[in-house]
Amino acid sequence: MQLLKFYADWCQPCKNLSEVMAKIELPWKVVEIDIEKNMEDAIYYGVRMLPTLILIDDDNNIVKKFTGSMTETHFKQAFELE
Repeated sequence: MQLLKFYADWCQPCKNLSEVMAKIELPWKVVEIDIEKNMEDAIYYGVRMLPTLILIDDDNNIVKKFTGSMTETHFKQAFELE
């Protein structure tokens, strides 16, 4: 499984989410995708808001999808890390 993180350099909620994610030991590889450099992936996954996190399985199927900034607690609950 991989966690796709869609962001943009100008996006403050994206920066806040990066700080939250840095505090958490994640069990998946994180792939950061700048939508300004890779709009095709954003369109493919239906990204309409930043930041967007999409957990995909090994067959590229979406397992979970969340948009917007999150607190550390919300992130852990959303991805069942507690």
